[in-house]
Amino acid sequence: MAPWKSQSPQKPAPPPGEPDGEPDEAQEQADDWREMGTRDPLLEKRARKNIEVAEFYARQKNFRASINRLTEIYEVYPQFTRFDRILFLLGKYHLGQRRFLEDEAKRLRKQGQGDEGQRKADEARTHDAEARRYFSELLERFPESELVKDARKELERLSSLASPLPPF
Repeated sequence: MAPWKSQSPQKPAPPPGEPDGEPDEAQEQADDWREMGTRDPLLEKRARKNIEVAEFYARQKNFRASINRLTEIYEVYPQFTRFDRILFLLGKYHLGQRRFLEDEAKRLRKQGQGDEGQRKADEARTHDAEARRYFSELLERFPESELVKDARKELERLSSLASPLPPF
């Protein structure tokens, strides 16, 4: 029998970038950090990168993508050192998405698409509620944050807003 046939079969290597089923060293370290109840350096780095990406999307007026990036941090890593900033940016980007949807609603109304315009206006109001939620959470959880003053201003502005678009 040829020497290559007598060897036990080996699993093929996974494609680059895909896990091989074995925990890697970075993941093991991340698990160790979670068990100790301290901040995870790997997740800290990923969270900071997600903030950079979210801010890039916001500069492009793609608030939905920004919100998605920050929501990932919000849900996965609540121990992030700048969680107050995550809450503030989520509030701001929900307001940005609200303005985008309001503009879209106005455009649709001018084009005679009142039903679709109303749907966009209703969706815009849901972003008001989300913004309030994140700004309020910032005030409750991080009363010493330097972002509290700006969050209060945004909440006051939201409270003073009447219905942004008149109903049909």
